[in-house]
Amino acid sequence: ARRTTEPPVVPRTGPTRTPLRAPRMPALLLVFLATGAVFGSMEVVTLAYAEGPAAGAVLALQAAGSCLAGLLYGRVSRRATLPACLAAMAALMCLPLLAVVTTGALPVLAAALLVAGMATAPAMVTGMTLVQQLTPSGQLNEGMTLAVTALLGGIAAGSATGGWLVEHLGPAPAFATPAAAATLALLLAMRPRTSR
Repeated sequence: ARRTTEPPVVPRTGPTRTPLRAPRMPALLLVFLATGAVFGSMEVVTLAYAEGPAAGAVLALQAAGSCLAGLLYGRVSRRATLPACLAAMAALMCLPLLAVVTTGALPVLAAALLVAGMATAPAMVTGMTLVQQLTPSGQLNEGMTLAVTALLGGIAAGSATGGWLVEHLGPAPAFATPAAAATLALLLAMRPRTSR
């Protein structure tokens, strides 16, 4: 119902090029691919580790953390850069791995997931805002579709990688996958062609 933040409709005028050709867009899409891998791997690895009826509730805490952080981030003046948000995500995604390696207790993992989830919404909001800035004004839908497609590709790759590692190494070591994917997203975002 709130339309004040909605981008204005801009009609196309003349021939246009795909947003893929916009400067920095391909590099940013690689960041979204790695970010999607964080989400896909975290879900598979968490469900494999928690098993049973508590697994869904434990995983839901990550979403709750993201929701809470998204609401707070939306209320404050957003000046964080994408690399800063991804640095927070990379650091916080280490918490679930530390929780299972040090204690192995499900309540500790649940708390770690709640805190780790708090980095995801600010990173996504900042990344999507950058997509909006890079996309030509009459092609915003196409630009956002490219970003979501990259995210979904990353989710699929992260799920497959996390599942493979769970099968071959076990659930606890596989928690390194979301942390590694978040670190990769950060490294990609820090490249000069992405972070400017």
